[in-house]
Amino acid sequence: MEILKATILGLVTGVSGTLAGGLIVLGRFSDSPAKHSWMLGFSGGIMTAVVFFDLWPEAWSFGGFYPTIFGTGIGMLLVQYFDKVLALVPWYRRRNFSKLARIGILLGLGIGAHNFPEGVALGTTFIANREFLKWIGLALIMALHNIPEGIVMTSAFKMANIGSFKILLALVMVEIPMAFGGTVGAILGRVSPLMVSQSLGFAGGAMVLLVVKELLPMARKLAGFFWVGSGLATGLLTGVLLVRIL
Repeated sequence: MEILKATILGLVTGVSGTLAGGLIVLGRFSDSPAKHSWMLGFSGGIMTAVVFFDLWPEAWSFGGFYPTIFGTGIGMLLVQYFDKVLALVPWYRRRNFSKLARIGILLGLGIGAHNFPEGVALGTTFIANREFLKWIGLALIMALHNIPEGIVMTSAFKMANIGSFKILLALVMVEIPMAFGGTVGAILGRVSPLMVSQSLGFAGGAMVLLVVKELLPMARKLAGFFWVGSGLATGLLTGVLLVRIL
């Protein structure tokens, strides 16, 4: 019963944050190319700040230099060869996804990768410390931490003209690894620090290369340097503040 509670806690915590971020974008979405460019720049800024000031430092603290670099390299390779890898999957091959839709899918993979260790931490805390304020406080912090992820994924999918229901469903699906992590944390108490380090490194590598290779060039083509630059700066500042506060 306690394991089931930890699993549900992981899922609810993750979903509440990403859905909140998604609803923010869906409620204020505009078809203006300038606003699209700014939003892509803003999303890129948030992800860059989260990777440099949260994911990579945390990966380093768990496993050190080599596991972090290994995970980062695998994440970057996935982005680089994403289309070739997924072309082997019949479901993906049958669909003609736009570039923005592919970016959204890649973001989802990166987010899912780093949600697993978050779920493990939450499940471990829930089982080891039954003090309500302790684990509910951690759950709240993680939910708030997931809001930018929902903003970034929803922005990419919405610009690809994907329907709101499918977007919200995708936001729920990327939190399944967090629920699984909650289960593992409740059963084992912890997982290998090496695995956590590589998972976080993987997420960081995928997200950084995605920002540099896809998001920012696309944003610049939409409306020029000013809009993407101002969005990027705002996103970086917002991301740093969120990481420091949370």
